Amino acid sequence: MQDRIDLKRIILTTVATAGILAIAVLAPNVLQVLKPFLKKKKRYNFKYYLNQKARKLLKDGLLKIDTENGKQLLSLTKKGERKLLYYQIKEKEIPKWDGKWRVVTFDVWESARSKRNILRNEIKDFGFIQLQRSVWIFPYECSEFIELLKTDLSFGKNIRYMVVENLDHDENLIKYFGLKLSP
Repeated sequence: MQDRIDLKRIILTTVATAGILAIAVLAPNVLQVLKPFLKKKKRYNFKYYLNQKARKLLKDGLLKIDTENGKQLLSLTKKGERKLLYYQIKEKEIPKWDGKWRVVTFDVWESARSKRNILRNEIKDFGFIQLQRSVWIFPYECSEFIELLKTDLSFGKNIRYMVVENLDHDENLIKYFGLKLSP
């Protein structure tokens, strides 16, 4: 079990599970969930730390505040939903490598530079490595993640996803990802 708590993931999961969550309710619920991890964490004021993390999620555009019946509520933005899906996919048990490479290519105009940078950062954070300028490679199934990016960034056909069975000179990639070839 990890000693480090990923509050970003926990807050996003809590908000997603509840749908919309009252801000005043967030801290007590999260604190109850985290109680087993907090015994060693008395060096700082945890409620303050939790509020700081929530503010950062708001600033980063992962959460938004809605007002309903005079109460402030937290909900996920599209970016927050994508980040949560990223966490969920990353938490899945890594399957045995099937010997196939997942390749993503994209051709995005200079006028959409900011969206292109978001795309590049998302696939890099997911674990892809750059094979060539706009060509990225990953060893495991990730079509759901790529489809989500296509939809959220409105790129459609500008992003291509391929499953490649044979790739020459892939020894360095196999070593980089720590893969084992099936006998």
